Amino acid sequence: MKYFIDPTIDCVFKRILAAVGHEKLLIDFLNAILKPLSLITQIVVNNPYCEKDYLEDKLSIVDIRAQDENGNTYQIEVQVATSEYLAFRMLHNWGDIYQGQLTEGVGFDKLKPVISIWLLTGSLIKNSSACHHHFECYDRHYDVLLNDHLSIHVLELAKWQKPDTLQPEDNWLYFFKEGKQFKSLPPELKQLPQMREAMSVLNAFSDQSEDYHRYKTRQQVLRIQLSDESVAADKNQKLAEAAAKSAQDELRIKQAKGEVEQAKGEVEQAKIIAAKEKNLRLQEQRKAQCDRAAANKYKTMLQKAGIDPDNV
Repeated sequence: MKYFIDPTIDCVFKRILAAVGHEKLLIDFLNAILKPLSLITQIVVNNPYCEKDYLEDKLSIVDIRAQDENGNTYQIEVQVATSEYLAFRMLHNWGDIYQGQLTEGVGFDKLKPVISIWLLTGSLIKNSSACHHHFECYDRHYDVLLNDHLSIHVLELAKWQKPDTLQPEDNWLYFFKEGKQFKSLPPELKQLPQMREAMSVLNAFSDQSEDYHRYKTRQQVLRIQLSDESVAADKNQKLAEAAAKSAQDELRIKQAKGEVEQAKGEVEQAKIIAAKEKNLRLQEQRKAQCDRAAANKYKTMLQKAGIDPDNV
């Protein structure tokens, strides 16, 4: 093997699981990840790997869509970038595939489950340390499942840790997380025929010049996409921070205006109270003057009558 190959680069990922002749790998992957009560034994890939897709369209659809013997639909996608809207995209893609079953003349009774599997190299679910989450149409309050048609599995390679004993799911997660460092399979995986077959795809991309060129081109496209998304995320964050600061400034201005209005109201209230107090003092002064005038008049009347007012 000349070069290290990252199996999470979408063209490699799709060739491992969706190339003609590798159907057993997809079946093994689905059974390992989904752990169905009845094992999947047959699979038909609706959009198999095609080298021409990657040569003619750098933004070609790279997910895997397949159906099993029971008519259940599977969508498998690998993502090297975890944008803030990825969870919404997951649900939208699932809904698009689900409603796509309702072609002309097809009733709701013909709908079949759609199972989406998203393999992420990074981390999307921030409040959980688990690497595998399964989302369903479920009422957690009453512990009731509406039906089994909605099924979205999220696998976060960044959270996967190698256990002491590898289970079938671990085999695949180990391969996809650490495969970019493999020039040969580690002993734990070397004994498994499906892992040897998957490794042969990495060898092909490494040793065949056309495949390696295709791989490097796709890797560069994804790097540019990652860079663009990172720049866009930074821009959105700065815009959000600016909007938040603007909102805070607007709130502070509003609060300041409110404080000014409150102060004005307090001043006006103080003026009203002062005016009332002034009027009350004037009334008391007038009353006092009237009382003194009445007393003086009474005193004068007593004096005219020859009565000493001080002895009354």
